[in-house]
Amino acid sequence: MQVRVLFAKIDVIFTPNKFMTRTITILLTLFTVQTFLLNLAIAQNKPVAGSLQAPPASIKIDGDLTEWGDSLRYYNDENKLYYTIANDKDNLYMVIRINDRSEQMRILGAGLTLSIDTRGRKKESFSVTYPIGGKPDMAPDIENQPLDGSKATQVDDRDDKMRATLTKLRQIKVTGFKEVESDLITTSNTYGFKAAIDFDKDGNLVYETAIPLKLFHAEDIGKNEWSFNFKINGINRPIQKHNNETGSIENEGRGGRGGGMGGGMGGSRGMRGGGGRGMRGSTSGEQSSEQDELSKSIDFWTKFFLAQ
Repeated sequence: MQVRVLFAKIDVIFTPNKFMTRTITILLTLFTVQTFLLNLAIAQNKPVAGSLQAPPASIKIDGDLTEWGDSLRYYNDENKLYYTIANDKDNLYMVIRINDRSEQMRILGAGLTLSIDTRGRKKESFSVTYPIGGKPDMAPDIENQPLDGSKATQVDDRDDKMRATLTKLRQIKVTGFKEVESDLITTSNTYGFKAAIDFDKDGNLVYETAIPLKLFHAEDIGKNEWSFNFKINGINRPIQKHNNETGSIENEGRGGRGGGMGGGMGGSRGMRGGGGRGMRGSTSGEQSSEQDELSKSIDFWTKFFLAQ
């Protein structure tokens, strides 16, 4: 091999010996391999945009955010909700923190529904709703709150009712899962659904669920983006009817929208604190406005690739 080098218009030709040629070849090969391995390591450690990550080690579905850290990974700006979705090889996990008092009431009265479309569309192919209380008056009954201006008493009564409600939330509604024989199951189900709800020391409602991935029957969980819909179900309030004979307002029927999902139930860890924006009982007009607010559903869609 000959190498021609130009120095000040003078051609200098030298012929490297075999040792130099072999050394140059080895160095170039090592450099190429090193560059490839470095790029591979960077690609493996860098999450794909829009992809989920694995949950914390030794995760427990108990309505406690301790293992998730100080903050949840994702934020929905429109509804001002913090949440995390994660998955390992066995389960899909979801956790959400709710600090708005009216949204807490709606979840306690009609549940939160997580819908999943494994093909990335906005179709509720699978859904899990939890909790199911059976009737909306399991949520604090704002219609019968005292109107004497004693706000502290109202808050205490409301929190006591919420705490008592947690012990009654046992039913679950699941749709789209072929192995599940009935839409309604209990928190002691044998399918692997888990859920828990609790309040932290600041009054935030913490909601956790886990769903076995095998129940989705997805051929390749990493092939497509999955779509997720979070829906805080509205509570159907009693229909009010005026009694012409007595001149009073009477309630006619009760009902709630929602279903439920299963797993462990957490005990309340303290509901006092500045968690929510508060529902209050005052004039009949304000109460009517609050009831209208509770009847509204809140939902949003998001998409992610599952972690591999």
